[in-house]
Amino acid sequence: MRLCRSLLVLLLLSSAGQASSEMLVGYAFVNGISGLNLEWAGQRNTVYAVPGTYLNDEGLSDKWRWVAGFRHRIDRGYTNINGFYTGLMLGDLGGEKRYERLGAGFEIGHQWVKEYTRTTLSAGVAVLEPLDCGDYLAESSCNTQEERDKNDLDAEPGLILSLTISLRR
Repeated sequence: MRLCRSLLVLLLLSSAGQASSEMLVGYAFVNGISGLNLEWAGQRNTVYAVPGTYLNDEGLSDKWRWVAGFRHRIDRGYTNINGFYTGLMLGDLGGEKRYERLGAGFEIGHQWVKEYTRTTLSAGVAVLEPLDCGDYLAESSCNTQEERDKNDLDAEPGLILSLTISLRR
């Protein structure tokens, strides 16, 4: 968890000093997390944070999740025109409503920029953290060492899908 916080701070600082930049606010959907998209767009790079929650049949869940990332234009183009980008992201990328599973990954996507909006669509791959049985199952399922060993989750890859729609000033 400390590593994730450190990486988040580095991501935010990486674009803080960019000259011509704009703050974008909008909606994001990342691996089941639905929430606010807060994005700082510089000339060629953007940094974003998505605080949100899972959307399920009953509405929004009561557990808060987060995702943050950094994007860079592939063609060295500007962030205020259409084009492809690559990026790094971290946060709750496990795509699970019942428990948090942090991960870090790589994404590739495309952005469509209009006068007052910017829409992004991306896909990627992440490495998800290992979890002990007690981290995601009821304690009664983890009573014996055999049950714990059988139900522990190893680090594994995960697919990332993301959509954001943001307002520009």
